[in-house]
Amino acid sequence: MTYKVLATVNHKSLDKKNIKQFKSGALAVAVEKASNGNDFVKHIKSTFFSSTKNQVIAKTIDKAVKDVSSGNITHAWVECPNVKINKILFIKQPDNKAELRKWVEMFTRMVSLANAHNEKELSIHLNDSIISNPFENLVEVAARTVESSSYKFNQTKNKTVKKLPLSKVTFTSFQLSASESRNTSAAVKKGYAIGEGMNATKFLGDLPANHCTPRIIESKAKQLKKIFPKLKIKSLNEKQLAQLKMGSYLSVARGSIEPPRMIIIEYNGGPKNVAPAVLVGKGITFDTGGISLKPSGKMDEMKWDMGGAASVFGVMACAENRPSSKATKPGDVVTSMSGQTIEILNTDAEGRLVLCDALTYVKRYKPKYVIDIATLTGACVVALGQHASGLMSNDQKLADNILAAGENTFDRAWQLPLWDEYQSCTKTNFADLANIGGSGAGTITAACFLSRFAEDFKWAHLDIAGTAWVTSPKKGSTGRPVPLLTEMVLSSK
Repeated sequence: MTYKVLATVNHKSLDKKNIKQFKSGALAVAVEKASNGNDFVKHIKSTFFSSTKNQVIAKTIDKAVKDVSSGNITHAWVECPNVKINKILFIKQPDNKAELRKWVEMFTRMVSLANAHNEKELSIHLNDSIISNPFENLVEVAARTVESSSYKFNQTKNKTVKKLPLSKVTFTSFQLSASESRNTSAAVKKGYAIGEGMNATKFLGDLPANHCTPRIIESKAKQLKKIFPKLKIKSLNEKQLAQLKMGSYLSVARGSIEPPRMIIIEYNGGPKNVAPAVLVGKGITFDTGGISLKPSGKMDEMKWDMGGAASVFGVMACAENRPSSKATKPGDVVTSMSGQTIEILNTDAEGRLVLCDALTYVKRYKPKYVIDIATLTGACVVALGQHASGLMSNDQKLADNILAAGENTFDRAWQLPLWDEYQSCTKTNFADLANIGGSGAGTITAACFLSRFAEDFKWAHLDIAGTAWVTSPKKGSTGRPVPLLTEMVLSSK
């Protein structure tokens, strides 16, 4: 599915000639430290505020720039009556040594301030410090940020819907060459698309579990074919999963009246002689823990246990984990698609049970690499909190590329070890593998389990339990790790 919030996000290249025709409801200008403005601001002043009657506005602009650049205030609005630009927002810009996080916060704040002022249209000026930034993809990140930060969930509201007013963002540049202008437009287009992907992930995650079952996800995924006809989309139902001998996967869904679905989305846009990248997402649409029932506090947040599946074009391993008289019991032994038997010591360690069969399934693609994405362990939240996703891999080059993609997009991951010493955690007297280890290193032992099904290809595991959503007061999905995954796939590493 797609989920576009802003109607348009585009780029307009301005010069000394066409600036006279420039119109904007609101214009946002980033102000550098100790700056007296830039050429763009000077031309805005000379074009629109040079007459005697507008001298007061010109002086107000000068004061706003001075106050913001000196750090006296973080932003300032200047009202501009009777001209083509209704108002200008001056906002403090991070210095060039700042982390990418600071830039993301600035663009997010621009959108927030525009909505607070009930603006429907916003122009954001890309100054030289943004276009020629050490972060070469900053324009892309800016476009991604304005789209993703415009998201607001209203789907299941009737009486309390509050739609944000902002619907159009135009990034402006000044005096760029033709090639620079084309590159800037391409970066804006790409960032807008990534932001839309983040919002689609957010929307699927934020839907209540009764509005987002495996079959509903299946339906939404198949609708993508109408928008993107080059996609090949299929799904496997309960009977087909059984025919493939996915006993591990099916054991998770036994307790629920909602049947499982494994949805496969393929895009074959690369060269025929290049092996495909494969993404596998955990899609537990609601996780009660099964017979190993979770505590009731915050159990509502288990609707986000499908965040891995929501973030991928690839294999979406969807099921619901609930207790019933038919549910899998602790101590039951099942046979996975790989032929390995698994003793299920804890039914709340279910994500790895659907993922292991999905990993076995994707072997048929002879992949360049496989990345599985899962809200897998509470231990990862304890270890890394909400800022970094946990990364484990059987190939260091693949891990390095993922880490670099995270740094480049401010969607960061942190690598944890996958040493042989941890592998003993999967031993049991009654099957080939146990689905849980001891009490320590829960994130690593979960990855150790999955690694037993990924020995035939380069593989990495992203545990997004701490990064897929945030809790109160700003409860909601984050859209991560869509930026990281997109960077990884598009970089063709």
